[in-house]
Amino acid sequence: MADLLSAAQRRAILESDAETGRLGARVPTCEALARLGLAVRYGRVGGFYLTPEGLRVRGVLDRIGPEPAEARPAAPASTPTPALAPAAAGFTADDGTGPASPAPPGRAAEVAAAWSGLLEIRRVLQDGDTSRPAPWERERLVHSVALALEAAGHPPSTGYSVSPAAAQSGVAEVAWRGTGAPEALATCQQVLERYGWQCTLHRDRHGSSFLLVSPRRT
Repeated sequence: MADLLSAAQRRAILESDAETGRLGARVPTCEALARLGLAVRYGRVGGFYLTPEGLRVRGVLDRIGPEPAEARPAAPASTPTPALAPAAAGFTADDGTGPASPAPPGRAAEVAAAWSGLLEIRRVLQDGDTSRPAPWERERLVHSVALALEAAGHPPSTGYSVSPAAAQSGVAEVAWRGTGAPEALATCQQVLERYGWQCTLHRDRHGSSFLLVSPRRT
């Protein structure tokens, strides 16, 4: 996970105060780390400090050393990137809402690498617990749910789509195109629950089945 941080974020963590964890980097960089759960701001205009997760990441960086400057240019301070995300490494989850098309060559390897990165995020941010979604996933529900399904060997071409639930915030909806929806959605539900998501099966006013998916907290 540490190798997915931007150079500016790595430097900020490594240069934090050894005793207190206070960050001395520019505010945009600190805010980006806070969004990732690696830092917290005390007071409206107070300083930023590493969280326990941030301290663990600093320990990882201490062991592997600072990233060479030429290996990854720092992102502009005004546009911090959530570098822990698999998408930051060039991966975009297929939510099934676009035109159907054959998977490009190498897609399976990209999905496997993205899923491995996601599990590493869970491990680092949740004290080794990979059984439930991390805060990063809760902020990117559609991406994370779609990735979990595809990583389990169920690409959208099998018939599902993932989108934000219309009536509830913080919830994703998995719908099925075609016949056999209850059985197919039951398979999706089994996969997602195995990966730490909670699912409930519903029907709309037209009788079509769909899943509502949210992260399991405990």
